Amino acid sequence: MSAQPPQSEPLPGSVLELQVEGLVERVTRYRDGRRTELRAAAAAQRQEILKGARAEARANVRSAVALERARREQGLRQAQAQAELEARQRAQQQIARLLASMWDELPQALAARWQSPADRRRWIAAAVTAAGALLAARPWRIAHGEGWAESETRELEALALAHGARSVEWVVDPGTIAGLRIYTAGACVDATVAGLTARRAEIEAAFLAGYPGAGGAGGPT
Repeated sequence: MSAQPPQSEPLPGSVLELQVEGLVERVTRYRDGRRTELRAAAAAQRQEILKGARAEARANVRSAVALERARREQGLRQAQAQAELEARQRAQQQIARLLASMWDELPQALAARWQSPADRRRWIAAAVTAAGALLAARPWRIAHGEGWAESETRELEALALAHGARSVEWVVDPGTIAGLRIYTAGACVDATVAGLTARRAEIEAAFLAGYPGAGGAGGPT
């Protein structure tokens, strides 16, 4: 009778359990490791996103602040320019009123000075001096208003001859209230009120130069 081969016996249950437990442990460690890695990667990604968002927010805030500052500065410049414009306009309006008042009063003021004997003599002397520089060695015609005394014309004639007049001819002009005109062919010294006030720009400039607060306001409009 031939011998029977030995039969294999099943592995003890404890060995199989150990193998299963080891496999489960390895899977668990791998799972936990991957989970940790994924959490770390997610956390890093989240931090990067937050960092970028904060940087973008800061940039947006800085841009908004810069825009607001620029807007305010522009508004301030516009307000200052408008205020300066309005101040110049007010100053020009004031100067225009001053000049209008001056021109209203100037003829009467000159006429009043002509009635003062001392002022009248200075007025005549200034006119003769100017005529002497312009009309010397030529015959003069002197036009004046009505009512001159003979002594006054004699005094003026002597003064004219002393300043270079070759001769003097008198002309009575009823329209001349104050002042006189000294003329010859082609030239004239007009020392009447109309003649003295003809150079408006110079008179206005001299008036404003002597008026407190009128200088540097841009002149009359």
